[in-house]
Amino acid sequence: MLSDEAKLEKYEFPRFTLSPTEQRSGQRLDQVITQLFFTWAADPDQQLLLRASVSQSALETISRLYRVADLSYPADLFPRARSMKRKVIMHVGPTNSGKTHMALRALAASNSGVYAGPLRLLAHEIWERLNKGQIVPRGMDPEDGSEPDTAINMDIADERGARPTVRKEGSAKYARQCNLRTGEEFRIVSDTAPLMSCTVEMAILDKPLDVAVVDEIQMIADPERGSAWTNAVLGLAAHEIHLCGEETAVPIIQDILKDTGDELVINRYERLTPLDVQKASLDGDLSRIQKGDCLVTFSRNSIFALKKKVEETTGLRCAVAYGKLPPEIRSEQAALFNDPRSGYDVIVASDAIGMGLNLKIKRVVFETVFKYDGKKERPLSVSQIKQIAGRAGRYGLHGSPGGFVATLHEDDMPILRSALTSPADGLICAALDPPAQWMEEVSQILPPMTSAQSLLEVPSYVSKVRPPFRASIPSKLDQLAKFLDTRAGDMLLSEKLMIKNCPVSWQDPVCIDALSRIARLYRTVIRVDLDAVLAVGPFMKTLEMVETMTTQHRANPDTCAQALQTLEDLHKVLVIYLWLSFRHPVAFHAAQEAYEFKLRVEKALEWCLRQLSSKSTNFNFADFGLKTASDRPEYRHRPKSAEARDLTVMMGVAAAKAVSTGTKRRFK
Repeated sequence: MLSDEAKLEKYEFPRFTLSPTEQRSGQRLDQVITQLFFTWAADPDQQLLLRASVSQSALETISRLYRVADLSYPADLFPRARSMKRKVIMHVGPTNSGKTHMALRALAASNSGVYAGPLRLLAHEIWERLNKGQIVPRGMDPEDGSEPDTAINMDIADERGARPTVRKEGSAKYARQCNLRTGEEFRIVSDTAPLMSCTVEMAILDKPLDVAVVDEIQMIADPERGSAWTNAVLGLAAHEIHLCGEETAVPIIQDILKDTGDELVINRYERLTPLDVQKASLDGDLSRIQKGDCLVTFSRNSIFALKKKVEETTGLRCAVAYGKLPPEIRSEQAALFNDPRSGYDVIVASDAIGMGLNLKIKRVVFETVFKYDGKKERPLSVSQIKQIAGRAGRYGLHGSPGGFVATLHEDDMPILRSALTSPADGLICAALDPPAQWMEEVSQILPPMTSAQSLLEVPSYVSKVRPPFRASIPSKLDQLAKFLDTRAGDMLLSEKLMIKNCPVSWQDPVCIDALSRIARLYRTVIRVDLDAVLAVGPFMKTLEMVETMTTQHRANPDTCAQALQTLEDLHKVLVIYLWLSFRHPVAFHAAQEAYEFKLRVEKALEWCLRQLSSKSTNFNFADFGLKTASDRPEYRHRPKSAEARDLTVMMGVAAAKAVSTGTKRRFK
């Protein structure tokens, strides 16, 4: 008989313990208990005892499922990378530390390489700069006569007073052919281009390369997208891999590379400019917002309400940036804020400014340090506060280096000070999402009528997964599984998995309705016409109405406010279609048409946003019937002190409510 200690070691019992931090991050006790059951029930010694009460066929199914679903060694899923001795170089540091600089120069110098980043705009930027010769390859001496590129969104080093290696003007001497590959866009400069710039999900993992650069490596723990970073670390077949991001990722990468045998080098960077916490808050007074400020809040409603109030009280004009705004438009808004001639002196933004936007921010002001997560208000993590605050004072963007950070309300200042002097939160795990072939093999073991939810839960409930990995579960799994079972029930598993990976928010009714129409058309006629997808709802009517106003130079601010949400929704639908077209070009054949529509929508969105300034807009608050900030769902769980102070700050909330919900439609 095994001793208790031997049993614990045999079943690797530490895998089944949950720390409070892990529980808060989404790991559930029922998952751990189920994993323990399958580990125990698949043990041949235990099956001898179970045969008295469990059928032989059931025991065989348990054993087979446990064996096939095993994810103990995910590195083995990438044999080409395992056949290499790779050198992994980590460049880690806070925002504005220059940590990406040398990685980009190494990529520019390589015979073959890839940049893999979190956003298609970042991938597009690197693609453009490599082709133009704005990045001086490592080992080459930069020539005189060029200014440093302070507009780049990458975290580059201080090059003032030197011959810059990241240049404002390109040079044919440094130009490298590079193709672009994102979820919605392919751009082929040459079939033989040695370099590729892509979003991390689009990186080709089995292609031999000299250099790979993986940006924002701390996203490896993200429950939604982290598995793409995990796959990149495990699967990129590059001799030299540069991982750029936060210090918090170091322990996770060290653990991962123990199984791969790769060499690890860690380069640490310090912030290039000081970041000063101001002595006091703005005491709730928006008239104290200044030129160069970024006012941070965490809902679309709040952004537009604060924009209106700031413009009314200061006379300054505000650009905006938030997550639901298409990335292209966020970039345009950032350009308006950065341009001293544009008339836009302030930006009101969400945490969307945390990456991918180059912003000439002098001071970050937090309207709140709490964020609604769909259930309740939670304080921002130390990492979130540091990343947002660190956007202030980028080196060389203002006369004197350095940035400032404060809060709008005094009771948030202690939280801000504590976060900026505390070590960043450690990453708990590397997210793991099994490949399609693994899902196919597991599905063959499960009963024929198994639901999509049961199949998608196998990695987290059955699979043997060892630290530092954790099987990820799709957010809103119930809604996703219901869609796959009801709207895509007769599709092949490969087609269901394609839909599962679509860039869709499964709590967004507009996206769900659009994807439902797409699935219905695909099942019935195979070839999905874009006109049929856009035929329901006010999409085209709204776009044409805005375009008419632009050509007639006739701005109706109220109409623009109402059109904004519809145009945002239309852009999301077009992105879904484009994403599908690159995976199934025969069925989704109108990619060029969708791309042209997308450009039209972005132009209309940008024009509408420019009209939503208090200098040209007169909202009729009485039309919207919202009297206090506490009427807003995302504020119902705010601490009372914050809720009370919103009554004085959020005077423009009725206007925001109109922008957010006034014209929102539901498709039949």
